[in-house]
Amino acid sequence: MICVASLLVLVADFSTALPLPRLGVNPMKKLLCPALLFTFTCALSASTGTRIDAKTWGKVQAYDVRTLAPAMAAHSREIVAVKFTFRGKDLHHLKPNWYEGSIWQPDPKGRKGFSDVRVMVAKKDLEAFKSITTDSSAGAELTVYGRVLRDFDANFFFVQLLGRTSVADPGGNATISW
Repeated sequence: MICVASLLVLVADFSTALPLPRLGVNPMKKLLCPALLFTFTCALSASTGTRIDAKTWGKVQAYDVRTLAPAMAAHSREIVAVKFTFRGKDLHHLKPNWYEGSIWQPDPKGRKGFSDVRVMVAKKDLEAFKSITTDSSAGAELTVYGRVLRDFDANFFFVQLLGRTSVADPGGNATISW
């Protein structure tokens, strides 16, 4: 919003500073319309999801929680698809715009019971994340997309969630959203 306000002030200063001949078109309108169109386009593209280029999208691999949990260090900074069955009930507000949660999957051998992966969810995506079931007996397999990162201060790995759905365009680029 600061950029938009600065742009409007700049346009207002520009239109009053230059003595332009009157041609029937206000120079303020000529500059303000493209500026507002650009602002609207940026806001629309920001709300549609995360765009992944074709090269990166081609490298995305799907893992289940049991496979990814012990090998997160090997996948650091990669975008991954994680298959799970339910989310943990606890959510912790760690940073101003981030919440910590977890996604879980039952162990088919029944030895450990369940496997989990820590996730970070953006504040704007929290309601979508909360809509995922917390029922441990749920049998439906769900998929989320995210980037494996490491918190160096607390020394742990987590998946920064990007969304649940992906749409690929004809060029191979993908958009991930909730």
